Amino acid sequence: MKVTIKEIATDAGVSVSTVSRVISNNPKISESTKEKVRESIERLNYKPNIMARGLVKKRTGILGVIMPKEAITLFSSPFFIEVMQGISLKGKERDYYIMYDFCKNEKEEYEGTKKLVESGLVDGICLMSTRKGDKSIKYLKELQFPFVIVGEPEEKDEVLWVDNNNLKATYDMVKKVISKGENSAVFIGGDKNLTVTTNRVEGFKKACKELNIQSVVHLGKDFSREEGFRLAEIIFAKENYKNFIVSDDNLLKGFLEYVEKSNIKNINIGSFNRTNLKRIWKNKVFLLDIKPEKLGIEAVNLLIDNILGDSKFTNKVIDIELN
Repeated sequence: MKVTIKEIATDAGVSVSTVSRVISNNPKISESTKEKVRESIERLNYKPNIMARGLVKKRTGILGVIMPKEAITLFSSPFFIEVMQGISLKGKERDYYIMYDFCKNEKEEYEGTKKLVESGLVDGICLMSTRKGDKSIKYLKELQFPFVIVGEPEEKDEVLWVDNNNLKATYDMVKKVISKGENSAVFIGGDKNLTVTTNRVEGFKKACKELNIQSVVHLGKDFSREEGFRLAEIIFAKENYKNFIVSDDNLLKGFLEYVEKSNIKNINIGSFNRTNLKRIWKNKVFLLDIKPEKLGIEAVNLLIDNILGDSKFTNKVIDIELN
């Protein structure tokens, strides 16, 4: 019967979190406690075998990546594919395997994070999103378990993170896409609890204020194609707006489906990432490359440097240039 990390903790007379810290070779755990836990692991033949190899090196050579619900529709979302590519390539370059856990909701993200930590399989965790009052971040901070976030967290103390400057990027996009003299502009975004949404809305409103135009914000429950279509229905039922900033690839595709179906003409659209669009929309939609592959690369670098004790930065902001 498979031995669990809880059984190791009971045998060694310590908490589960202490076992996790020993497995990750946390320097704040005393050598005597580490030795006691390692003896229990060896005596009880704690599996998988990769753990035994990891204990010799005091590392497992594996990173866990928690994928949010938006990534479940993976192949319709270039952002997550490109971030994963960056994570995988940099992980291989630095001799680390990557373990992905796809989650359907915030609860699953938290439970998946806990399971990965308690399994002892991973040296560190990469969270692919961050929201207000994030339970996963709180849990990892309390354990002092190595982790990095792709996204700017609400609270930045003692947190590794990598992101774009979303406030500035959205501000710059509005100034480029929307001409002076217009009377209004609409921002279309997803989950209001995600910090990326908060920052982009703030940048949007700031630019609209400087342009002296009305800012209208419509946020959906997620970043799906269906939600983009639904928001478009609501928006155009109220007024024939001309200027739009759309916060995500899939929202944009759903929005454009409605626009095309309703034969709506002469509108200005800016959006994020390098999504593949139908030919009729080529050169009609301004796409801002947020460099998702580089986000993944830098996230892995930050996390592994932290695991090895070589961390020099607590965050990395990826610059975005408007063409």
